[in-house]
Parts: sequence; C-alpha cells; structure tokens
Amino acid sequence: AILAQRLSKVYPKLYPKKFDVRLITLADNVVGRFRETLFTLLAAVSLLLLIACANVANLLLAKATVREKEFAIRNSLGAGRIRIVRQLLVESVVLALGGAAVGCLFAWGGLAALVAALPAFTFPDEAVISLNPRVLIATILVALFTALLFGMAPAFGSFSHNLSDPLKAGGRGNSGFRRGRMRNVLIVCEVALSLILLSGAGLTMRSFFVERYADLGLSPERLVVTDVALGKKYQTADQQSRFLRELITRLQNVPDVVSASGALDFPPFGGINTDFQVAGKTHAEKWTGQMGFVDAGFFRTVGMRQLRGRFITDDDLQGKRKVVVVNETLARKFFPGEDPIGKQIELMRLTDAPLPVANPWFEIVGVSSDVKNHGVSDPVLPEAYGPVTITGFGEYLVFLRAQGNPAPLAKMLEGEVLSVDKSVRPQQTMTLEEALNQFQYAQPRFGLQIFSVFAAVGLVLVTVGVYSVVSYTVNQQSREIGIRMALGANAGNVLRLVMAGGMRFILIGLATGLLASFLILRLMKSQIAGITTYDPLTLAGVVALLAFVGLGAC
Repeated sequence: AILAQRLSKVYPKLYPKKFDVRLITLADNVVGRFRETLFTLLAAVSLLLLIACANVANLLLAKATVREKEFAIRNSLGAGRIRIVRQLLVESVVLALGGAAVGCLFAWGGLAALVAALPAFTFPDEAVISLNPRVLIATILVALFTALLFGMAPAFGSFSHNLSDPLKAGGRGNSGFRRGRMRNVLIVCEVALSLILLSGAGLTMRSFFVERYADLGLSPERLVVTDVALGKKYQTADQQSRFLRELITRLQNVPDVVSASGALDFPPFGGINTDFQVAGKTHAEKWTGQMGFVDAGFFRTVGMRQLRGRFITDDDLQGKRKVVVVNETLARKFFPGEDPIGKQIELMRLTDAPLPVANPWFEIVGVSSDVKNHGVSDPVLPEAYGPVTITGFGEYLVFLRAQGNPAPLAKMLEGEVLSVDKSVRPQQTMTLEEALNQFQYAQPRFGLQIFSVFAAVGLVLVTVGVYSVVSYTVNQQSREIGIRMALGANAGNVLRLVMAGGMRFILIGLATGLLASFLILRLMKSQIAGITTYDPLTLAGVVALLAFVGLGAC
C-alpha cells in the first residue's frame, strides 16, 4: 500500500484518486479461477454423504427393528443394554471400515479418470495430482464418524420401549405406516437432499447447453487462428504492418484458403479495453468498451455482416486513415435513434498504447453486426474496429477461413509464418472451435460431468432408500394386509394403501427440498450462465423425475 501510494504521486494519470491494494498469491493466480468450482463440488460431495448417511441409518433402523426379538432374548439371558448397543456400534464400524476400504480402491482408480477429465490449463503441467495421505485419512475418519453417529440412532431406537414387548407380541408384527417416525423423517431428508443435488446438476447442465449453443455472431466452423508475437526486430507500426501484410498475401494464395486476415481482436474473447468519448455528447458515467484493429479482410474472414456504411478498406490501411467501424451495440448505446455514420469518436486507450497515437479521434464509417467479445455468456460490449496500420502492439492474431477440412491448414499456417521470418514463432495454432472447447467450454463441462455423477449416485441411493423402507413396512404389515383382504379389500385397495403411505413422505420431501433449494442454490450463481438459479424448467424437471422414481420405488 505504501509503494502504491508513492507511485500514484509519481504517475498520477495511471492511478485513480481512491484505490485499494489487494495481494494475490501465485497459487491464487494459477488456480484461483477454479476455486469456486471446487467448493461447489465439495458441497455436492457433502450432500451425497448426507444422503448416504440417511440411507444407511434407515437400513440399520429397519435391521434393528427386525432383530428386536433377538435383543429381547439376549437381554433375558443377561446381556445388558450397553453390551447390545456396543455390539450394534461394532457392527456399524466394521461396515464403515469395509466401505472405506472399497472407497480407497475407487479413489485410487477414479483419480486417474478425474485428472484426465480436468480442463487444460486448470493446473500447471508440473503439478502432480495424487492421493494425499492426510486427505485419505481424513475421509476414512469421516466414514467412521458417520457410522458411529448414524449407528447410534438405531441402537438407542431399539430400546425406546420395553425389551419384553417383542416376546409378548409373538409374531404379530404390525408396525405399519403408523410407526417408524425416524425412518419416515430420514426418507423426507433423503428426498429433499437429492432434490437439491439434482437441481444443482440440472442447473449446471442447462447452463452448459445455453453457453455451448449461444449465438456468437460469427461462424467458428473452418476458421483457424494463431497468435503471432513479433520480437524487438519490429519496433515501429510500419514494420509490424509490413510483416502482417506479407504474411496475409502468402496465405491468400494457398489453395483451400477462402480468405485470411490479421487483427488485434479475438472474437469471442474480445479486443483491447478502452474508454470512449463522443464529439458533442456529454455523459455522467464512463463510456467503456473495446477497440480492435483489423485489416480489410477481417470482417469477411470472421463472418461479420455489414449493417450500415462500409467496412475497413485497403485504402484506409495504406493511408492510415482514422476511421472506425462500430458494432451494433455501440451504435445503439451511444447514438440512440441516430445515424452514427460520419460522427467522431475518441479511443482514449490509444494515448497510453505502446506506440501512442496523438489526437485519437476517429470517424465512424460503418456499423457491423454484433459479435461476442466478452466471453460466450456475457452481453456484447461496445466495440470499435480501426485500421491495423494505425499503431502497433507487437502481437497479432492471424485468421484464415478454410474451404474444407481446416485441420491440415494449421501446420501450413505455422509454416508460412516461419517462412516470412524464422525468428517469429506462432503460438497456440488451432481452429476456433478447438479454442472455444479449450478456453470456454472445458471447465463448465467438467463441473457438469462430476455433478452428474454425484446426482446419479444420489438418485440411486434415494431409490434404494425409499424402496427399502416401503418394502420393510409392507413386510411388517403383512398380517394387517391379510386381515383387510379377508374382510373384503381387493388388490387395488392394498396398492393404494401402500402407495399413499410411501408417496406422502416423498411429497413432503419434495416440498422441503424445493424450499431449501431456493436458499442453497443461490451459492451456485457464479457457476451458471444464461439462466437463473430459480430456473423453473430445471426445478420442474427434477421434481417430476424424483416423483416418478419415488412412485416406481413404492
């Protein structure tokens, strides 16, 4: 903070009047953007653990109830309640250890698949991702703790009434739907937690497809791009534009190349941030957006449409004319109800460019269609495109549109760059579709894959949980059902009794889960794009799915 305050006095133009200093560690800089995804996945794992715990508790409760007569006999032969509780807890711990051992095998085998699914550039290539002993020990302890915690509930629940009752009851077994409150509460919790987990997966899926199939405003098919960084050999704007002109001329003469161009703009990732001033207009807030510098073939190569006026021409490039083509968003925002053609606009960032431009006022000569320039999910920013010969930034993007398969042209593009100057190295040559998959879609796709696995496992657990409880209850009711049928009830009456008893708790769980999801899913706001966290289509689909699964289980 002290250093920044001193520098602000030496370079007052580069600092605002009021500012804060924030330190970012190297680790945060490398993996900070992935932290929110990891925390979201941790939350999903926690929900899955709770569902599993509720399921295990339900099964243990059912098992303990079935063994009531056994416990009563043991008690009559001298075993105290503490000893029987201890026996149940030991069984729970053995169960947990067995599950933990199998889980370790899954973790060891699944980690390789997880690392393979990680998006490129998420972690440095030097980072070794392996099973961490401390994390492994911690998860085993969690397994043991949950076994003890949820094993105690059925243990003490078994002795909430007199142990002699089962011996007196003989073989009646009429617990039915009127007993087992704890089991019913656990079913409600399972369904509610599963609804939250499935809603999170549904929102991630909907967000991914909205982002994946968003209208970019251009045609990414058969478009190849490479990043060309010019060295110290190219100091002036003339030297840089001369290199670019020679390279583009070579590329345009290659068979199967429809068009080629060079630019300081990379849709849909955008150009250079700048503030704008418009001649004759005053405004309270800052007018901000982006500026790109392009050659005459850029608009055709990328696939942008001309809406008004004209595009940048070769005469503009050779004469270094201060003219710009603005996108539709800029025209609509800065010139509402007006024709922007012929108006003057200032690109203020050019005064601080590596090769500064004095008096950076430009005449608007055309309006182009909007192209995504701030990622595929965010709204389009105002942008102005000027001649690439106006100034130099020492780095350019080269585009070419292929007639057929673009893959072979990637190597050819790199070769043509080296043939112009062997000291200039092209970087990250790929098709635009590959760039989008790598830099835009990879991370949300990874979150979707992992979330979907968790949600699927949670759904299976809920299905097993509902089925086991209803099956157990029906088994306990067999004598009652037999009496009802002897008194005239038919199969339909019995079916309705069972379905009503089971579905009642599923519907309560769905209602509880919906209320909880409105509170919890807000935390996923940063992980989704294009939809809200209260997306009615997703929530309705999840409710219908869980109701259908619950109905099938009953």
